[in-house]
Amino acid sequence: MILVTAAGGRTGRSVVPALSGTGEPVRAFDIVPAVTELAGDVGVEAAVGDLRDASQVRRAMDGVRVVVHIGPPLHPDEAAMGHVVVSEARRSGVEHFVQLSVTHPQLEPLLNHQAKLDVERHLLLSRMPFTILQPMHYMQNVDIEKAVSTGVLRQPYSIDARLAHVDLDDVATIAAQVVAKGEAHYYATYELCGSDYRSARELAEVITSVSGRTVRAEAVGQEGDPIVTLGLSEEDDYRADARRRLFGHYGRYGITGNPNVLTWLLGQRPTTFSEYVRRCLANRGEDE
Repeated sequence: MILVTAAGGRTGRSVVPALSGTGEPVRAFDIVPAVTELAGDVGVEAAVGDLRDASQVRRAMDGVRVVVHIGPPLHPDEAAMGHVVVSEARRSGVEHFVQLSVTHPQLEPLLNHQAKLDVERHLLLSRMPFTILQPMHYMQNVDIEKAVSTGVLRQPYSIDARLAHVDLDDVATIAAQVVAKGEAHYYATYELCGSDYRSARELAEVITSVSGRTVRAEAVGQEGDPIVTLGLSEEDDYRADARRRLFGHYGRYGITGNPNVLTWLLGQRPTTFSEYVRRCLANRGEDE
């Protein structure tokens, strides 16, 4: 049995189907009731629970051989949740712990990177066989359909800042490969990065070329985001602070990475942004 935590989010919804393709049963665990939608896939069961509650996590570990831990993004308790999952996996005798972290977790001014680095440290001291996957900025963060339909690619930081990207589908493929081959990937840390290192202006040019529709890049502020402006709860305040730090860093420094490791793991070059755009537009056509 493979346990996937925070499985109802964007990453989990890509990773769970990839893992189910290994033939081993998968348990998708999340506090969000919508995680039950994943149980429609063959070999996938769903469990609703809170990663902050050790007793609930312990129950989710029943019969589990491998844990694939995804921390809920920009959550103030992400590090604490990771500690609970690692500790309960160790208590349960899990054979292999796979953590979905982030590229360059040592960028400690970024709150989400701080949390993932904290979990990495806890995992390194657990004595469990582990694999740490450090994916780059997802291509899926770029809404292709919206950019094509509106003619504008908007982002909340400089449109001249260059970022490396990775296709989440490639990340899910590697997660499944790491679980399936197990021991060959014990005690490894893999940076997962594609070959595209582009600014929003350059991404807009790619979308224009592939779609045949003119798309321009535009920087927008965060004032229209109610989570950023209102701070309705402590969690909202944390997310607002995390976003401001993240977008401020991206706007000033961008973020870089190297595709060599992902190329080696895939056995071929990673998905390019132009291929990702074509896939999105093809899927859009099928849905119409």
